[in-house]
Amino acid sequence: MRLLVAGGGTGGHFYPALAVMKKLHEESQDHRICYIGTGRGLEAKIAPQYDWLEFKTITIRGLSRQSFKGFLQGLALLPLGLLQSLLAIRKFDPDVIYGTGGYTTFPPAFWGVILRIPVMTHELNLKPGITNRILSRFVTKVLFSYSDTQNHLRVRDSKVTGTPVRKEIKDQQTEASPEDFGLKPDLPIILLFGGSKGSKVLIEKTIQEFEQRDENTEIPFQLLVQTGNNNYSTFSERVESLPTERISLVEYIENMGDAYRMSNLVICRGGAGSIAELVVAEKPAIIVPWRGAAEDHQYYNGKYLEQKGAAFLVKETEWLDYPLLEVLTDLFSSKDKLLEMSESYSDIAGDNGTREVVKTLKDTISEGELC
Repeated sequence: MRLLVAGGGTGGHFYPALAVMKKLHEESQDHRICYIGTGRGLEAKIAPQYDWLEFKTITIRGLSRQSFKGFLQGLALLPLGLLQSLLAIRKFDPDVIYGTGGYTTFPPAFWGVILRIPVMTHELNLKPGITNRILSRFVTKVLFSYSDTQNHLRVRDSKVTGTPVRKEIKDQQTEASPEDFGLKPDLPIILLFGGSKGSKVLIEKTIQEFEQRDENTEIPFQLLVQTGNNNYSTFSERVESLPTERISLVEYIENMGDAYRMSNLVICRGGAGSIAELVVAEKPAIIVPWRGAAEDHQYYNGKYLEQKGAAFLVKETEWLDYPLLEVLTDLFSSKDKLLEMSESYSDIAGDNGTREVVKTLKDTISEGELC
């Protein structure tokens, strides 16, 4: 199989694609895989680490809905991204194109449709983004992470596969210990992260609550906070000055399976990748959707888990006034609630998305060969 994969900019688009690419490579090293992303996103740091993966970059930006200038910049770069994608496709000659959504998916998928190469796009969010809304009527097949999403798009053909998730999230079988993350072995752990880049909003609020709390108030838990590269220095001095050792900061967690395995609760954004990992790891969560997300898709992702009883949803506009320490203390004072939230994942299928996507890719190529 010659597979061309497109997507990126954030971990929410890249990690599901990486799970699919790794699965194919593990099955057979005869597969050739090319990944098209941006030169500045997370994929630019991680993709080159795999010598079996051909990594190509295109110059493109999203069409910003918050800034007219940003919208015009994205529009101006689109022809260049289209040209670069066409050259990459002509050189690689893929059997099939798989896109995980976002603006980086559009140019390769566009040319796939024009050149009559089978194209599969994957809508990872509950509410479709603009790229998939445009492409859905023309591509060979649209994959959905959630069955409810089918109601929002008109498609030629579709399949519900779930979301591909990194293998380490599913396995969670390592020898890592709380001490490896600067944590105590005998206290419950809350994992706080804001996607691959971290979230200043989530961290600032959490540290503020610790700074303002009554020092005599007992804290029955500890926090592992992934800050991202840009936020670590900003918050490390403040954490060191706290009269408690209940917060451990790390810039980046190499194996998130370790962190999920040890944690009792997760505080995070509502990106597609984070939601999928919560489902696979079956972790109770407090979800604070990023209000700048396109189509407000993070809110709808988080709402889905809240309705299932697995998470609390807090709008970003309400986050600063949210009684975080009070809520957390109540949760850890009653283990039954956390157990109940974890068990709510039982009716959400989420552990075989990678396998289903790979199978669908193979089936699509086989069907094309028979035509």
